[in-house]
Amino acid sequence: MKAAVVCLGALNVDRLYRVETLKPFAEVVPGLTAGGEYELTAFQEAVLQSRLAQEATMAGRSGGGQAANTAYALARWGQSVALVGRVGADDDGDFLLNGLAGVDCHIERQGASGRAYILVDQEGERTILVAPNTNDLLAWSDLPVPLIQEARFLHLTSFVGDQPLKVQIALAHQLTDGPHISLDPGELYSRQGRSSLAPLLARTDTLLVTETEWQLLGGEAFSWPDWAPQSIIVKLGRRGARLISPTGIIEAPTETDVTVVDTIGAGDVFAAGWLAAQLAGLDPRAALKLANRMAAASLTGPGREGYPDKALLLQQLAALRSTC
Repeated sequence: MKAAVVCLGALNVDRLYRVETLKPFAEVVPGLTAGGEYELTAFQEAVLQSRLAQEATMAGRSGGGQAANTAYALARWGQSVALVGRVGADDDGDFLLNGLAGVDCHIERQGASGRAYILVDQEGERTILVAPNTNDLLAWSDLPVPLIQEARFLHLTSFVGDQPLKVQIALAHQLTDGPHISLDPGELYSRQGRSSLAPLLARTDTLLVTETEWQLLGGEAFSWPDWAPQSIIVKLGRRGARLISPTGIIEAPTETDVTVVDTIGAGDVFAAGWLAAQLAGLDPRAALKLANRMAAASLTGPGREGYPDKALLLQQLAALRSTC
């Protein structure tokens, strides 16, 4: 089946834990600070699991990974979307696949599934420790290249290891006459620096980043650098979003306040909203507004349960078109 959007990135089981302090876990991951995102080796994951059993309270398990979250949101809205990646041949892999209703999954199964340990401290700060496991084995043979070639959009998100990034770079350079490429590098890719991502940025049309990620890549708040993709979308959290391009800047402030239940995945729903807006033919300002509104709606419920539905998408599309 032909997909309008193909998402490619790491798939993880998100495991949420309540902790009183990060101190016991800073001994597992040197340099650990609240709010960051860090890679775990297999040994560190084993030690972390032991510490969590002693020092934390598990608060839930959900499907995660930027690409999977974006694909799930698009499928929930009735969009034609495929997801490419890897999960383990284990219970977590079954759990991940069972949570992707409506998504055309092209998933390889091998080894242990990727896991993201989300530590929530007493101030509500979330620190993420990622054990990539089978994600880091992504290979060219895992890719349904003809399906990707025929898509309108290819949405790329981060992995932990070097091998998957090399596969993404090779794919992007092969699709010279293929889909529009968007990249949401997350903190893990952004921390590698612009030089590591340069071959991928050279083939990217739209870059979606937080303010912190944009700074890590060497970007400035209100100027478009000549090394960047043509469209840079800076996600500003509660303040909305900003589009930076060679032709100027578009600001899209948040329009309404919502009661925040869960922020995990909001940036991925924003990306889904932006992609849905492109499929619907909205202009950039309206597209930013749609992405903001869908992301804001996702904050009002836990995990993917809080993602907005198709009815809200159609309502917002009609409202935005009527004001154009």
